[in-house]
Amino acid sequence: MPATNFPEYARGIEDVLDAIIAAGEAALVSIQIDQRSSLRGFIAGLLQFNDASELHFREFVDTSLPEPRLMYAYHYQDANKDLIFRYDNAVHRPPLPQAEHKHTPAGVEVSPAPTLAQVVDEILRRYS
Repeated sequence: MPATNFPEYARGIEDVLDAIIAAGEAALVSIQIDQRSSLRGFIAGLLQFNDASELHFREFVDTSLPEPRLMYAYHYQDANKDLIFRYDNAVHRPPLPQAEHKHTPAGVEVSPAPTLAQVVDEILRRYS
């Protein structure tokens, strides 16, 4: 069930982070939760995984919308700060057929918008 307000949405993000931290897979380096109204807010943070790779994430959300993430970016990099992948919906040059896309060292591809939980799962699958 989708969140009906920003505090509920933010708790969902915190639940994802708490689960990976409790599993001993990563440490939370920073988190910022900035509620702008009962429906809107900004969330940003940094997770560091056991191999020193990092996931930098940010979302600006409006929970009154069917897709609440007005802006998102999930940037995953290795211990040397080299890009592994980044999902975002920023305007792209040259234009893409849709806003949602994924950057990898090989280039840019159109991609559905993942949730933070899906991005964390993708990272953890790299270690299995």
